Amino acid sequence: MRLTARKKRKILLLTALLLALALGVYLILDNAVFIARDVRVEGNQTIDDESVMRAARLPLGKKMRNVDAEKTREALESGGRVELVSLEKNYPSEIVLTVRERVCEAVVVHAGVALTMERDGTVIEQLSAMPEGDAVYVSGLGITDYRLGQIVSAPADRLAAMVAVLGALYENGASAYVSELNVSDANSIFIYSRTGIRVEMGDAENMRNKVVLMAGVLADLENRGQTSGRLDVSSGDKADYSAG
Repeated sequence: MRLTARKKRKILLLTALLLALALGVYLILDNAVFIARDVRVEGNQTIDDESVMRAARLPLGKKMRNVDAEKTREALESGGRVELVSLEKNYPSEIVLTVRERVCEAVVVHAGVALTMERDGTVIEQLSAMPEGDAVYVSGLGITDYRLGQIVSAPADRLAAMVAVLGALYENGASAYVSELNVSDANSIFIYSRTGIRVEMGDAENMRNKVVLMAGVLADLENRGQTSGRLDVSSGDKADYSAG
């Protein structure tokens, strides 16, 4: 059945009215209802909600569509202490920030400043003195630049060596045996144990086996009262200890 010109005009008019109504509803919601007013922070443990919200610099009182996850991430992570896991918008007006507090797993000194870092080299804080705690002290990294919340700039081979060793240490519960990790030569990494034993690690290959070997031997040596000497686990399949 063919539509008459009159019916076509009615349909077009009705369509236009519906579109205008939809646009009006959208504008009301966008300008008066969908406004960022409330913030909920999840995942933080030692840092209070207010500090996280201030660092995020959210456009509260503005339209929800103006809340940008990447801008929030950049602002929040530039402080170094937290990582943005996710940003959710619960309409009409709530923003949910899920964060992860960064963990100090390594310390390095650069230009007289102590930098605390996660195991991947992300800088958490810059301090005027060495912090207390069990983080591994890293020497020989050769940092050229750094920014809070970002991985330090350093020679790629040294940085990769540090990441490999720290990862193996923490994943195998062996970090407590270490007082210093030296990566000045990525092919000849060495560690000083907490009692002063020098441990030759070789290059970054097969690091898990090397760390497991090291931890087992160091535990045995400590039990026997051996607090000095040299331990070589660079082969990854055997450990050679000399007391000299």
